[in-house]
Amino acid sequence: MLHGANGYLIHQFLAPGTNQRTDEWGGSVENRLRFAVEVTKAVVAEIGAARTGFRVSPGNPFNGITEPDPEPAYTALVRELAALDLAYLHVMEVGEIRELTARLRKEFGGTLILNPQTEGPTGHDALALVEDGTADVLAFGALFLANPDLPARLKAQGPYNTPDPATFYGGTEKGYTDYPAL
Repeated sequence: MLHGANGYLIHQFLAPGTNQRTDEWGGSVENRLRFAVEVTKAVVAEIGAARTGFRVSPGNPFNGITEPDPEPAYTALVRELAALDLAYLHVMEVGEIRELTARLRKEFGGTLILNPQTEGPTGHDALALVEDGTADVLAFGALFLANPDLPARLKAQGPYNTPDPATFYGGTEKGYTDYPAL
């Protein structure tokens, strides 16, 4: 997966707040997309489109990113990515961007993985987003980490262990393999 979100390099090129270049890699929407598209084409050339996915998070301010109007850039980017016939597009929603997610899904046309904007960790109620066609697959992230038996818990509609962010990236099993199963 190419990570074009969370303030990583590809995201920095996409975002007008961080991409202050005045050459062919910055300025206009088309120029800001160039890096993401060229990197994606290079990866596809090496491993194939069927093994390549791309993650976006329009408007995500993480790591100092500013994107006051993400729609034009992401719509154009996804149109370019769709032409490459990638395995999937992964959209991480931050804020109220569901309408943009729907536009991106339509532009992409292929498999869409969604990390939906929710109150707290994504739970059972988010499965409706697959049922209504908003996404093909949901990303559960931290909830999966805290619930080693998440599929069974989703089927039973809980209860869920609460993820403990204080233990993330701690370097030990604490917070990774010590959550109880049902």
